[in-house]
Amino acid sequence: MRDDDRTYDAAVRELAKTITGKKRADPGAVTWEAQFAQLETYVSRLDLRGRVDALDVVHVAGTKGKGSTCAMVEGMLRASGTRVGTFTSPHLMDVRERFRIDGAMVDEETFAREFWWTRDAIAARCGDLGMPAYFRFLTLLGLRIFSSAGVEACVLEVGLGGRLDATNVVRAPAACGITSLGMDHVDILGDTLGKIATEKAGIMKPGVRTFTAPQKPEAMVALERRAAEVGSPLVVARDLDSYEGGSEIEVGLAGPHQRVNAAVAVELVREWANATNQPWAEEMEASFARNELPESFRVGLEKTTWPGRSQVMHDPDVMNLTFYLDGAHTIESMRHSAEWFTSTARAVTAAEHNIMLFNCMDDRKPEDLLEPVADVFHTTSNVQLERAIFSPPDSTTSGLDKCGDAKATSWQDRCARTWDDIIVKRANVLAEKAQDTRGVVVSSIHQALSLIRHRAREVAPARVNVLVTGSLYLVGDVLRHLKKCVK
Repeated sequence: MRDDDRTYDAAVRELAKTITGKKRADPGAVTWEAQFAQLETYVSRLDLRGRVDALDVVHVAGTKGKGSTCAMVEGMLRASGTRVGTFTSPHLMDVRERFRIDGAMVDEETFAREFWWTRDAIAARCGDLGMPAYFRFLTLLGLRIFSSAGVEACVLEVGLGGRLDATNVVRAPAACGITSLGMDHVDILGDTLGKIATEKAGIMKPGVRTFTAPQKPEAMVALERRAAEVGSPLVVARDLDSYEGGSEIEVGLAGPHQRVNAAVAVELVREWANATNQPWAEEMEASFARNELPESFRVGLEKTTWPGRSQVMHDPDVMNLTFYLDGAHTIESMRHSAEWFTSTARAVTAAEHNIMLFNCMDDRKPEDLLEPVADVFHTTSNVQLERAIFSPPDSTTSGLDKCGDAKATSWQDRCARTWDDIIVKRANVLAEKAQDTRGVVVSSIHQALSLIRHRAREVAPARVNVLVTGSLYLVGDVLRHLKKCVK
């Protein structure tokens, strides 16, 4: 390949070839254990082992909130004067979002240079293994990017599970975190909370302290068992409000669940600073001795933003239209998302028109995700949904379709009918509007936004609020339309 073909756009196209479409639980697929073992061979042959071992890592697993926790860790470290590299997933609009240095995604030149180096090195040195699958390739690429950039701290979010996740090639992190646990990816991680917790606890390392959010008893027992086996001290993070003035801290990410994530993030940054002997650790500890959060921690928490998670965005063309975007996709996070929306919409004004735009991946159970939403609106008497819209996303694991393209809607039809059944069950208490809130299926996000904008213009100057939830793919696509596809 000529040098002038090694562009960023060409790198993105080449990266898409690593997407196999296979699921880890598919019969006949190479076992997850074998794939993880193979990853160490890639690390060795790419001469990454020394680079990886030299990184001072904060490693974060969990079911809910691990990305938000990583963002808050990044914010507090940056506010403390530390140069930080952060690896998270998935991305919303641009694959470079997964690789941030000091809060900004890497530039196209850096991504292209490191991508082509990694791709060529694998082809030359790992020909017998072939190219690793998408997430594993991105993990190798991220470790290469951060080590080449010479970051002082490296924050790694686990992609799935923990024990066999690609990020677990890190052998000696400075600190480990496990956020709130729940039932998710049961076909891969196990069908009980205890089994899932055991997989998440796979990131624990001997002598490295692990900090966790408060967990359900079954999950906590599994975490404690694994911690004892490994020799990793397990600590439940202190409540943020337990610090002097802690209740006055306004975390940049909205919702009470984010304060739980913030509490874990505080512990992780404190541990990282002490474990790596940072020059500001002594002053930091003086603040904790006074039962106060260091000023840099407060600033970092308050300035943290995390696109697609409890994000509010006004429509650029329709003045009375606001989107509330939250990529919730588990039972607990869907409840949190609905609670955040209803509390925020209620705080603005009681006389609003509220719409939900929903989609979820077809390996989810739509009833599990939609029931909590209906429950929240059921108990919030002055904030009700006027309409629920179901649309396929533009994005898939294999790429991005053209904005506006229509798609088949059999899955969305099922989701809408599931919503209808839930609404009918509550018809006696959700009032006379049960019929009006029946699911509406459209064939593209473009059509959904056209329908929503038409409604906003129809009821103006009254406001229209739209909760976009159920999938980070959906949230990313809506953001892309609002920023790039609006005419």
